Amino acid sequence: MQVYVGLIRAIGPVTHAKMKMGALREACEAAGLADVATVGNTGNVLFRHDGDAAAARKTLQAVVDGFGLGPANEVFVRTPEQMAEVVKANPLAEAAAERPSEVGVSSFHAVPEDWSPVIRDYVGPEEVAVVGAHLVVAYPRGITTSRLQIEKALGARMTQRNWKVFASLAEKAAALTKG
Repeated sequence: MQVYVGLIRAIGPVTHAKMKMGALREACEAAGLADVATVGNTGNVLFRHDGDAAAARKTLQAVVDGFGLGPANEVFVRTPEQMAEVVKANPLAEAAAERPSEVGVSSFHAVPEDWSPVIRDYVGPEEVAVVGAHLVVAYPRGITTSRLQIEKALGARMTQRNWKVFASLAEKAAALTKG
């Protein structure tokens, strides 16, 4: 069985009333996922699945949909190798070392056709870099003050984790792969 990392979009205090992480783990196991572990309270799930990434995403999405949260809680799936590629590349190393909570890693379902709206066309204080199907963004003034509208600029849905969380998930996924 392949190890996957599920990144559930828009999980926070409001959704916790409907979907507690313990209930999510139980629902994942009932759906046939193995070695299920949730990390933190923001919709990070490590699991094994016997299908490819698309099948793993479909299974986890059905579990999340079962909680009746709505379409905002979209599931993105990564392999440990994809996660490790981003961490190894560490394209904004200085910012990641100095302010890991202010560096976001945006995960997309597929590589956007054209990154230029955020790489070349956007004018702002953020530093950006692309690694595979990920956009890494350093927010020097914090994410809440940023005018960078990634989804609107690229026309693609995504979810974002800060560098510290993303790197921790990559490490935990690699350990699960070896275990």
